[in-house]
Amino acid sequence: MSTARSAARPRTRAVLPEDKSERRAAILRAAGVLLKQAPQGAFSVDQLARRAGLAKGTVYLYFGTREEVLLAVHSERQQDLFDALEKALSSPRADIRLVVRTVARFLRTHPEFLPLAANCRGMLETNIGTEAALAYKQGVGARLAGIGTRVEALFPIAKGQGIGLLMASYALMIGLWQISDPPECLAAVMERPDMRLFRVDLEKQLSSALVNLWEGATIRGNGRAT
Repeated sequence: MSTARSAARPRTRAVLPEDKSERRAAILRAAGVLLKQAPQGAFSVDQLARRAGLAKGTVYLYFGTREEVLLAVHSERQQDLFDALEKALSSPRADIRLVVRTVARFLRTHPEFLPLAANCRGMLETNIGTEAALAYKQGVGARLAGIGTRVEALFPIAKGQGIGLLMASYALMIGLWQISDPPECLAAVMERPDMRLFRVDLEKQLSSALVNLWEGATIRGNGRAT
């Protein structure tokens, strides 16, 4: 039997903890590949299982639903973004523009992030179990608290406002992406002159909006300090 056919055959059930961890990681890697082709997650569990080289039933041993897989991928990407922000905020050159450049670079290299983020609320409302949703929220909350404290130490904003600034930034990212990504029914007509006002250079406009948001927060902080 050829190597290619062996790789495509669904593997046997994992028993050892490290094997189970690898199976879960394989599912998430496969989902990441499929998201590059369909950024909003429009693929089936069958497709996911084939990509991971597993039986469909094996996927359900690790994730209750397809949406739980997508949420897990999004959670991993969020943690990567948090890592990048922490690195930027720890730099001796840390300032608002470095933070914004870090965000822009992350989004440029992870084009699936914002489509998945925009769908996250819908996934949480429809097909995510309470345990998975709680674990996701707790993971995000822990990182927001730590990074928010770092933001407050670096910039003149009130204690407790760092988390709010980070959450406002996230909402801005999702909102501008939704404006910049026309629905399929309009995609073919976006080059019309009367559609020009709806065409958004996402990276440029998002970067400008984030700078304004963060600078506004520090100006208000300076005003309170005086």
